[in-house]
Amino acid sequence: MRQEIPDPQVKDAAEQYINAWNELYKLPLGSGVLLPMMNIATVAIELYLKCLCSEQVFTPVDSVDRINIVTAKPQKRGHDFIKIFKKIPEAYRCELTKQYNSFFENDSRNFEHVISELEGAFMQSRYPYEADCDVSRFNLQDLSKLCEFLSDFVSNLQVTDTVYS
Repeated sequence: MRQEIPDPQVKDAAEQYINAWNELYKLPLGSGVLLPMMNIATVAIELYLKCLCSEQVFTPVDSVDRINIVTAKPQKRGHDFIKIFKKIPEAYRCELTKQYNSFFENDSRNFEHVISELEGAFMQSRYPYEADCDVSRFNLQDLSKLCEFLSDFVSNLQVTDTVYS
């Protein structure tokens, strides 16, 4: 196994979601796309976090010519932002937190606090009709700021390789 940070395949998927989110976010209020916009934002956030902690998997398709299909495997499956965040190597978590605090210095909450407040937004934006769902508890401004911040953070990273056995 090998880890490349950010993982290019997961980063590409995150960028596709952030591009879709940007298009929906431009629409005027009341356009009828609140739930898809929230859902896409949470998927983008999840994928940006996962691109910082996914492993590359090499599946041989031709052993003679050493041809492999390369896929990515997140170290944490699911939509739990905090659990995914904790799988990011410590140096990246520290840098991400430091840059977040610097970027949003007027916000007393740290990165981990903000993502914990957004925990569950993915499921609730998909199933708003269920009795225990309340999408109004999620701050759209936080979703917006987090999407922009993570996009910038990941885009500015220098790609590093960490080799695993």
